[in-house]
Amino acid sequence: MIIQRYLLREIMASFSATILVLMLIIVGNTFVRLLGKVSSGSLPVDSLTKLVVLGSISGLIKLVPIALLIGMMLAFGRLYRDHEVVAMHSSGIGPKQFYKGIFLFVAPLTLLVAGLTLFVIPGLEQASDNIKQEIKQRPEASGIPVGEFMHSKTGGKKITLFVEGIDEENVVMKRFFMHIEEKGITSKIENKETNNNAEDDIEVLLSAQQALLYIAPENGNRIIKIENGSRYDNNRSNGEYNIFRFKEHGIHIPALEINRSKNLGAESTVKLLKNNDLESKAEIHWRLAIILSAPVIALLAFPLSHTTPRQGRFGKLAIGILLYAVYANLTITGKSMIEDGKIPASIGLWWVHLIFIFLALWLVRKQYGNLK
Repeated sequence: MIIQRYLLREIMASFSATILVLMLIIVGNTFVRLLGKVSSGSLPVDSLTKLVVLGSISGLIKLVPIALLIGMMLAFGRLYRDHEVVAMHSSGIGPKQFYKGIFLFVAPLTLLVAGLTLFVIPGLEQASDNIKQEIKQRPEASGIPVGEFMHSKTGGKKITLFVEGIDEENVVMKRFFMHIEEKGITSKIENKETNNNAEDDIEVLLSAQQALLYIAPENGNRIIKIENGSRYDNNRSNGEYNIFRFKEHGIHIPALEINRSKNLGAESTVKLLKNNDLESKAEIHWRLAIILSAPVIALLAFPLSHTTPRQGRFGKLAIGILLYAVYANLTITGKSMIEDGKIPASIGLWWVHLIFIFLALWLVRKQYGNLK
């Protein structure tokens, strides 16, 4: 039908303009936030572009419903301003025909959002987590500078560390040197045999061709693996001096504050469906909510865009954005309640969608009387 194709073009044009503006905002916000981390030294500059792209795409997909709401309200606001909706309605075109034109665009958009939400976003989250994990394994993530001496003191231990260079991937440290002075570290067996409680004064020198910082997968501890080097132990208390040659040698270093909470957003949808815990079920309902929010918002946007000539094109846009904020907050609250077991997983977030579907139908009935 000509009218439905006309509505499709109007909605698509407004939606495209809105999503473009939101994309610029999302990219700019993500870039500024990550740039702050780069300037503070907590994020390597070579990872900035990757994280900006991944974060922007993931955020933009989640903002499709609000872009659809604003786009539809702008499109129908213009049609109401130019009295085109009134002319269509007086020609016998009712809400049912309007919704046919609306869902010519919303139906494929919903399918696209479903594919992206169920399969693409988890992949993006996983890629982002991998980059962040790789950053944590870099020397600079533990405060190890390159080309300058680093001094640290913890309790009775003094550490001096120097790394001459680093490879192109910012992972392997070249020509590694470490000097450790520590009091209170002694051979416990000798002390038990001699019944001597005196503390030893230990000096350790380490030098190696290269060293690698990694995170032990079983416990998350940070380990420096030193390769092809020598160790010199000098016990100043008893004059003992030992020299070791080694191919590999590991040293535990204190970890930075790391959030080890499991990111369910990076788990595949198939894996979440196999899990039976409340967190996985809540994540499934969350992803379904992102998908269903597009058609629900489309149902609501049409009656909300109804304006009188005196109200103007943007008369109810603020109300629409406020209702979307309520919708989004109810969804977030519902997800938390599922995780806490306050709402059965069988109910999930369906009640949130039903509230706004009934609200949309009530508004249509109030303004048009029926859905014919």
